[in-house]
Amino acid sequence: TRKPLFPGHNTQHQLDLIIGLLGSPEGEELMKIPNQKCRKFIKSLPSTPGSPFPEVFGDMSPDAQDLLALTLRWDPESRISVYEAIQHAYLEKLHCPEDEPTREPLDTSDFEFERRKITAAALREEIFREALLYHPALAAKFDQELRESGSCYDIHDYRLLVPGESQ
Repeated sequence: TRKPLFPGHNTQHQLDLIIGLLGSPEGEELMKIPNQKCRKFIKSLPSTPGSPFPEVFGDMSPDAQDLLALTLRWDPESRISVYEAIQHAYLEKLHCPEDEPTREPLDTSDFEFERRKITAAALREEIFREALLYHPALAAKFDQELRESGSCYDIHDYRLLVPGESQ
């Protein structure tokens, strides 16, 4: 249909739309939502059973509805994986195993800075250092200049975000 599934005007409205389709998350599903304020808001709402996909998406093929149902879940661990999704019947005509490389999940330590409460200056520093990875000679020169000036920068000096906390 080429339009947003949940065109909320704000966070609360968007959650109302999602709950209207999926139903209220309960128990373990609710606890998997990382944002505490979001969980508290959802708990304050009346329990909603959700809507049957065939009623909401009657103009979609059953395969499309099935794939959508497998991806739209409160619990990320119960969602279909990308590897499983590309093999789904709805994507059968697009599936080409020879052209779909897979790999092990990335090491989350590569994204450590995203889990820290950092300043704009620290973010600029991280981007600059990432760019230096592609220019080893400049990186070596920069590191030497830092050592000579006694300057020290370490992303670990910034505290980790508390689950549910944002920048």
